[in-house]
Amino acid sequence: MEKYAIVRKEQLTVARWSGGTTTQLAIWPLDGDYGQRRFVWRVSSARVEDEESTFTSLSGVARCLMILEGTLRLRHEDHYEKVLHPFEQDNFSGSWTTRSWGRVTDFNLMVKEGDGNVQVLDVAAAPCGVALAPVTERWHCVSEVFYFLTEAEVVLPDGRSETLHAGDVLRLHADAPLGARTLTLSGTAGRVIRCVIHHD
Repeated sequence: MEKYAIVRKEQLTVARWSGGTTTQLAIWPLDGDYGQRRFVWRVSSARVEDEESTFTSLSGVARCLMILEGTLRLRHEDHYEKVLHPFEQDNFSGSWTTRSWGRVTDFNLMVKEGDGNVQVLDVAAAPCGVALAPVTERWHCVSEVFYFLTEAEVVLPDGRSETLHAGDVLRLHADAPLGARTLTLSGTAGRVIRCVIHHD
């Protein structure tokens, strides 16, 4: 079965963290709780207001961090350093000791059980079809999260059309093998961040 959900920007929860604010965009299961570390995966966007920050330790969590605005220098102690510019990303273990320098807006994917990746989609006036990910033999479910940085017209696989605005979120979830499915995007020039997470 496939499920869709649209969450408007004003419905999202914003919370303080040690270095700024964070907005939870999506979490699985739906009643998951990041504060209690009870989640399979979580997607969020944070504003880093401190020039220097230390990341929260998240043992057993695979992380993907993408910069939306600004420049960030990361140091993973005993591993490597990296500088991220807008729409560049870094994949690393939440158990690493990580420090950062720079005031930015970022995008975060955290996965405890499963495989996830983050992509950037360009939106243009002409409709563009996005092939949705299938359920695989290894994992029983696939979830996709689209975070809109621009306004776009979206045609869902069932033919329903919706207008999403900057800051809105579209979540799709399938828990059974389905045929080929396509999401269609069109609108003013801009970008949409897409997460694909295979999980149980």
